[in-house]
Amino acid sequence: MRERPAGSGQWQLRVFTGTDPVTGKVRQAARSFKGTEREAGKALAALVSEVEAGRFKRTSATVGQLLDRWLEHIEPAQRPRTVYENRRKIEHRIRPLLGDIRLDRLEPDTLDAAYRKWLDEGLSPSTVHKYHSILSAACRQAVKWGWIDRTPTDRTSPPAPVKKDMVVPTPAQLSALVKTAEADDPVLATAIALAALTGARRGELVALRWSDIDLVAGKVRIARSLTVTAGEAYEGPTKTHQARTLALDEVALEVLRRRWVYIHDLSVRADSPVVTDPYVLSYDAHSGNPANPDTFTHRFGRLCREMERQAAKRLEVKVEALPPWELWPFRFHDLRHFSVTTLIAAGVDIRTVAERHGHARATMTLDRYAHALPERDRAAAGILGSMLTL
Repeated sequence: MRERPAGSGQWQLRVFTGTDPVTGKVRQAARSFKGTEREAGKALAALVSEVEAGRFKRTSATVGQLLDRWLEHIEPAQRPRTVYENRRKIEHRIRPLLGDIRLDRLEPDTLDAAYRKWLDEGLSPSTVHKYHSILSAACRQAVKWGWIDRTPTDRTSPPAPVKKDMVVPTPAQLSALVKTAEADDPVLATAIALAALTGARRGELVALRWSDIDLVAGKVRIARSLTVTAGEAYEGPTKTHQARTLALDEVALEVLRRRWVYIHDLSVRADSPVVTDPYVLSYDAHSGNPANPDTFTHRFGRLCREMERQAAKRLEVKVEALPPWELWPFRFHDLRHFSVTTLIAAGVDIRTVAERHGHARATMTLDRYAHALPERDRAAAGILGSMLTL
């Protein structure tokens, strides 16, 4: 508190508000006051109270600077693929539109306008909602850090993500996929069969080594997951950070036995000895390097398109004219859905299904796969009906 000029009754009041976390500069809250020294002291005390109440911003950081700091903050705890995808979304859409706006001036209507613009550009509601989720997570962290008092994303109206109907192959289609892949791509054929029979995620499958398989006891231990980001492979824990051991049926064991024979035969023919602890799914003769999970995604998509071409040739029509039951609109991840829905429909209890597929909570399994419950309801009706004699 200082009087300028002396004896004028004009006071300059300044309160230290902290150091800007982005620039490192000292920040102050300043106010002018006219009156006696005693009155100026009271005004200064009031200004201090306002600062302590958080009414003055700690930083002049922009939205772009917050997003950079947020990515650094989450990187140690997130999968590299997750960080990579978040960064890609930020650089592609969020930063060009919102990056230069000061964080303390980011208003809900500005965000809603951004959402509308992205929708007008042809992005799906689900994609725009993902952008909103990134902004929301970053702003919530900014509140925790004291950069802003409240997050503007809480007062926006982002589009609701659209849930797509789950489409899974039938058992007959699944068998056809495995048999067709076996001729040209036995690694993919094995991956398809294991994905359907174990429900393991794509990254968990490619991380499997033969030391994880017990063909005698009929078990597989899923403890790791592999992702590839910007050409770099990362092996870490499963999505839920928990290992799980699954029982294998005779079909799965036969698939694995055939795979074991195949890789050793390939190794001999290629004169490339199998490594000490080989990967189950590898395109190398020595099985020392895992298959790229993205390779399965792309090759499975091509396989489904080939199945449609074969159907069109058989029916002598164009692919576009195929009836719905001749379409193969599946993704590799739908093989996991096949595993879950088949077990639920067969009456396996939800907790067992959730544990087998590595879901964090059984309630998530129920929410995601509720459509598979009608088959259980039909079976329940039959049980009740059998108790009554008319």
